[in-house]
Amino acid sequence: MDIRSEPVFVVAVDGLSANRPLDAIDPAIIAQAQMLAINKTADRARTAADRAIRGQINFPASYLAPSAGRLTVSKYASSDSPEAKITARMRPTMLARFVTSGKPAGGGQRPTPISLAVRAGGGKSVGKRMFLIRLPAGRGDGEDNPTNLGVAIRLKPGEVVHNKKVMQKISGNLYLLFGPSISQVFSTVREDISPETLDFAETEFLRQLDRLS
Repeated sequence: MDIRSEPVFVVAVDGLSANRPLDAIDPAIIAQAQMLAINKTADRARTAADRAIRGQINFPASYLAPSAGRLTVSKYASSDSPEAKITARMRPTMLARFVTSGKPAGGGQRPTPISLAVRAGGGKSVGKRMFLIRLPAGRGDGEDNPTNLGVAIRLKPGEVVHNKKVMQKISGNLYLLFGPSISQVFSTVREDISPETLDFAETEFLRQLDRLS
């Protein structure tokens, strides 16, 4: 099974042991048992990754639900292709999603200071130089940011952007800020879920083999 963000991460089960020699079992039954086990394992691994990611970052459960399309089993195994893939979205997340307080400028008022809660269980932090802005239509990341708000920062003269992956220039010295992508967080938790995934894949394959034969 291939658990993918970037780069490709492969989970393989080697040295399976059955109650009887595999060469004594109908190859069609082995193929079906393998397909069923891989697909069930893929669903289970996606759920485990979902929990692990939300254990680090304050994504709502609905944000990573399979129907949202951001963390999905993008390919299920078939009898001809015994491989499943889990894909995590690589696009950075609008930092505005993690704002807990603050208002953009409007009605002649200056923007108010904002508070952020990005890390799960990490408490809130105050973005002293960050502020909310209203983005032009189509700039708000669609369904990720239906309010079309963004978190911005205005750099001082001569100040350099060191991490351009989390910033996008809007105009002049004004930059739009982003939080981690789902793929980025997935790359930190996928190794953690591998042992459990491997154990389940082997157990499920043997269970399906016994059931079918």
